Amino acid sequence: MQKTKHIPVLLDEVLESLNVQPGETVVDATLGGGGHFEAMINSISQAKEKTVFIGVDRDKKAIERFKENSKTLSSLKTSKNIEIYLINSNFAELESILMNLKISKVNKILADLGTSQDQLEDEEKGSSIKGESNLDMRMDENSQVSAADLLNGLTEKELVKLFNELADMQGISRRFVKRIIQERAKKPILTTKDLKKLIYQAVPLSTSSRTKSLEARVFQALRIAVNQELYALTRFLPQAFDALSFKGRLAVISFHSGEDRIVKNFFREKVKAGKAREIDKLIEPKELEIAANSRSSSAKMRVLEKTSS
Repeated sequence: MQKTKHIPVLLDEVLESLNVQPGETVVDATLGGGGHFEAMINSISQAKEKTVFIGVDRDKKAIERFKENSKTLSSLKTSKNIEIYLINSNFAELESILMNLKISKVNKILADLGTSQDQLEDEEKGSSIKGESNLDMRMDENSQVSAADLLNGLTEKELVKLFNELADMQGISRRFVKRIIQERAKKPILTTKDLKKLIYQAVPLSTSSRTKSLEARVFQALRIAVNQELYALTRFLPQAFDALSFKGRLAVISFHSGEDRIVKNFFREKVKAGKAREIDKLIEPKELEIAANSRSSSAKMRVLEKTSS
């Protein structure tokens, strides 16, 4: 299996905001390429107190890739003070995950809601606008519904709602969806190439940058819908907050306005109720990081600290 190509976003900011300490229990709820997870482990690799790290991902390949390629895992085989658990599951099942591990409270939780570069380039998933592959986009191989299923099965009204809400396509979504309906009446829409062709036909754009932006939003919207990511996030947040110990911190990195809205509102409710405080309301990548990794440009991180036990 190839090594990860993913570059973790806001890495320095994550390490500073979560400030992992020896003796703590830490959850990376979306392992992905493992960059954040590995960096947090390395930040206290000489811990003299028992420290527990839990990496969770619904994509089995992400877990396998990390196990195979992580230099940190290899170097910690003889460590008695650091325990690492890698769990193939949806972060929306955090309560069950911790219960199975017999862990009641954790000190730090991170959730990076972006898709790793490895997942985007996985031809079997069809999540990337590059190349040609089947329109699958399922992160969990046990899921039943693919992106092709949605494009070929949803009603016109349902597709318009999907692209308006998840791709910010108000004003052009109806024209795009009508083209989808026309095309699928002739033959099923099954590949990324089929979808890109429909985007160009339905919404002709004058510049390549605008076209790429729209393509990215359409693909992202389908991926979010296929994996029910917004629903999973609404389930995860209360479980994560309940799992935090007093003064424990929850950091969430989002790349989509809908995701960030859910996180912002949840954090605001906890602060208003006097149960938490925000550690910097909004953290975004610096220009230097964006120049080195353009995919980081839309990243937004919010960090919450629990103030009541």
